[in-house]
Amino acid sequence: MAVHWLDAWLWRRGIGHPVVRPLVRNEILLAGLSLLVGVLLLPQTNWMIWFGAGVTVMALTFWSLARFFLRRGLGEYSSALLWLVLLRWLARLALLAGLLYTGLVLCKAPPAAILGGVTAGAVTALGSFALASRRQP
Repeated sequence: MAVHWLDAWLWRRGIGHPVVRPLVRNEILLAGLSLLVGVLLLPQTNWMIWFGAGVTVMALTFWSLARFFLRRGLGEYSSALLWLVLLRWLARLALLAGLLYTGLVLCKAPPAAILGGVTAGAVTALGSFALASRRQP
């Protein structure tokens, strides 16, 4: 599926790697589609909106990791950079924990919906990466 406007937007944001860009693009498309379906089905059930929230968490995670790692050359990593990556990852994990707590406890979200969304996001990322890797010479 060719979505040139989204590819151009990702390119302008610094995600230009030919294998990583399809991965992030497909994550964003899946998140947008599942949230749109969730909003349309909201009068009947809230399951799909929470599924979309899980996919969105994965899409934001892959997008932020791609932006971070593609800003630097692959040979420029040091132990100081590793600490920065770990701190960013822990901050992202703390934010995710707060969002999950809010969704599960305060909003009474179905855990299976969020888990299904996170799983769908991970499977989409792995599948997109595998397909894009096979197309590379």
